Amino acid sequence: MPPKFSIVTPSYNQGQFLEETILSVLDQKYSNLEYIIIDGGSTDESVEIIRRYEKHLAYWVSEKDRGQVHAINKGIEQTTGDIFGFVNSDDLYLPGTFAAVAEHFENHPESEWVCGDTVMFGEGLDDELIQTVVPKSAAHCLSWAYEAPQPGMFWQRELLVDGFQEQWRYCFDHELYARLLLAGHKCRHLPVTLAAYRLHPDSKTVAEGDLFDREFDAIADIYEKRLEGSARRWCKATRLLRLSYAASEAGDKKEGARWLIRALATHPESLGQRPFWGCLRKLASNDSQS
Repeated sequence: MPPKFSIVTPSYNQGQFLEETILSVLDQKYSNLEYIIIDGGSTDESVEIIRRYEKHLAYWVSEKDRGQVHAINKGIEQTTGDIFGFVNSDDLYLPGTFAAVAEHFENHPESEWVCGDTVMFGEGLDDELIQTVVPKSAAHCLSWAYEAPQPGMFWQRELLVDGFQEQWRYCFDHELYARLLLAGHKCRHLPVTLAAYRLHPDSKTVAEGDLFDREFDAIADIYEKRLEGSARRWCKATRLLRLSYAASEAGDKKEGARWLIRALATHPESLGQRPFWGCLRKLASNDSQS
């Protein structure tokens, strides 16, 4: 018997995308699947769509909840499988995803957490392949130097027994990564394109992008304190470099230079690393345009 997949979809008023999401799960034709949909009391066609597929679902409910994270955690409470993943009601799994992930876990039973590549897509946009750079350590994760979109993530289910922290609306997945890495768990890259991440005007990434950055920094402030020595200084410096780059890109050369100097003072070894020189080039290019 292949490993059992427990997949959760949190749903709320995204009926225009939901059926495509559901079919991307069911069309995997995976023999040992537990699919759970937690709807937050949608007032559009979502519930009608869910009922259409309820015979294929292990569990579903439509009732008021406290938002996306609460819905995912409610779904986790219903799961009994070996491998856990969640796919939002506007995202998709690509054909063959479950088979590829199952094969990896069967061949590498020591693996606890994997991430594959992801395609970003949207109406009027060219598809963009996001090649994963997995977070190698808590410092790497907190510096935002990795590239590992959530739809391509799968975990051994026991890693998720405590669920996601509901206090985080935008970066709850990122907080989990930092927490797991600090506890010694490792993420492995699976060089297969597993999922598709949809951009649209109502998606949080598009509509509330600035709030992601603020919440990310709040999480980094908490976990950075648990790092030691050079790792802590490097993490702080990379966050300062992000501020330098953003200021330079906005045309504030003085502010860009200030953050760049602070980053170098925090972690002098940054002088030999690509992010520092990228920020310096950005600063110089702004100077040349003035």
